[in-house]
Amino acid sequence: MPSVISAIVVDELVRNGVQWFVYCPGSRNGPLGFELARRARAGEINLQVRLDERSAAFVALGITKATGLPAAVVTTSGTAVSNLLPAVTEANYSDLPLVLVTANRPPDVLGTGASQTVDQTALLASQVRHVQQLWSGDSAGATANGVLRSQVCRALGIGTGRLVGRPGPVQLDVPLSSGLPPQTETSSPAGRPDGMPWIAMPEIPRSQHPDATEIDLRRPTLVIAGDGADPAALPAHLPCMAEPTVDVGGRRRLHPWVLDQVRPEQVVVYGRPTLHRNVGRVLARPGVRSVLVAGGGDWLYAAPDIEVLSRNPRWTGAASPVWIEELERADTIVRDAWTRTMTEPADRRTGVGVAHAVLNALRPGDLLWLGASNPIRDVSLTGPVPPGVQVLSNRGVAGIDGNVSAATGVALAHPDRTVVALLGDLTFAYDASGLQTGRLERMPANLIIVVSNDAGGGIFELLEQGDARYKREPYGDTFERIYGTPQNIDISHLCSAYDVAHATVEIDDLPAALGRARTAQRLSVLEVPVTRTALRDVHAGTRQAAEEAFDATAVSAMNLELELHS
Repeated sequence: MPSVISAIVVDELVRNGVQWFVYCPGSRNGPLGFELARRARAGEINLQVRLDERSAAFVALGITKATGLPAAVVTTSGTAVSNLLPAVTEANYSDLPLVLVTANRPPDVLGTGASQTVDQTALLASQVRHVQQLWSGDSAGATANGVLRSQVCRALGIGTGRLVGRPGPVQLDVPLSSGLPPQTETSSPAGRPDGMPWIAMPEIPRSQHPDATEIDLRRPTLVIAGDGADPAALPAHLPCMAEPTVDVGGRRRLHPWVLDQVRPEQVVVYGRPTLHRNVGRVLARPGVRSVLVAGGGDWLYAAPDIEVLSRNPRWTGAASPVWIEELERADTIVRDAWTRTMTEPADRRTGVGVAHAVLNALRPGDLLWLGASNPIRDVSLTGPVPPGVQVLSNRGVAGIDGNVSAATGVALAHPDRTVVALLGDLTFAYDASGLQTGRLERMPANLIIVVSNDAGGGIFELLEQGDARYKREPYGDTFERIYGTPQNIDISHLCSAYDVAHATVEIDDLPAALGRARTAQRLSVLEVPVTRTALRDVHAGTRQAAEEAFDATAVSAMNLELELHS
């Protein structure tokens, strides 16, 4: 029975579009593992076996993010399920259809004190769209076949957003009476003909009709596009401030500091722009009409400052050439300031310098994975991203956990593309076990991890608590202990333990090192030592240079106007 149930469940998942399975070793989920291994040997699915459930879930999440298709992580019962929570939380807030297949003890032993039994249908309930405990019985006749397959279809329909709401993670809890492998070749009841799912779901509805919200572009309008924004929905030819994970197409991507220099009358927000604090400041300005473009679901970005919620607004009028010129002029001034900063050797030897060097070394077709905290912000400040490069990052809850594993999933899903992951040293250390690969598993030879090593949490240098007065008495070394948190880790030795190539490179040598890593065909880590303490001054100096340029431009415009009047 466990083998038959497992075969039905796996078959129906495949019929519903699941191509990748990440399996974690265990006893209770053994029948699922044997069926997955059988199908992988037959070339019917992609299978990766990972020891750590937390890492495995992030690998599956990376695959889902990279392909847009649901990927499944398969675990045994007990604490194995609780280890899925970090990745499930990220999938929830990123609207990713991650599938959790959790083996369980049969219902008749739950609550009896049996080993490795917990109420695992409730463990993840706050972060999943749906929890489905699958049928459990003593026969696998036609009725059970239909019940199991329809349960899988319903869960996948909810997870992919075909039935209700927005996509997100779903849990299939599979009670199995035994973890023993099949004694003979498993023969399971058949599904629908031609590989079709048991229940054919409708495609995800896309409304083609505008709602009642009108956005008149004759008013100075600022478009802000955060993670998850649909580029096709953005108004054509209007510059927008977009985060690195958003493809703006042919539009001009405004530098985030432009928001501090212009005075729009209305701001239209797409996606989740969570990188820069000045977005919130713009939305909170008196007299600014704020519109959030969002689909179904119960989550609202920046709810206290949003005036209008629209699903598919109607754009009217045409943007004034004077307004567009003002946006583009501000963008040029800020980017020129950063370009000058990156020519200073001392300023380059920081995290922003590493981001700048990585961007200049990328090629069309590359995938860039960005870690949370400073790396994605550094790319946003020193960009733009080169044409033809896709950017991915965990921006749902923006945690530093699981980044090595998620980048690994992206590389596994796209073996024909080079994946460059830019991570801070703490983000790398937090998920170092993501480098761990079984001897029988495929390592992502197309993954290059660049570690910007500033010996601690660089982002805190830029926040209020990073001010110099908090690094003196009466605080003593408190900042370093609770914010800086430098780690006692030798990254080269760590990589050696996982049989991963490692090189320590200076920032000016990084482009050449990336070129060598491309041809090595081996998972590689490039460690770039940089300074953390200078970061606050680098930002302050660049802001001052930009402000001086704005002041000079304003004076020139004023003098020109006086000459015209005279």
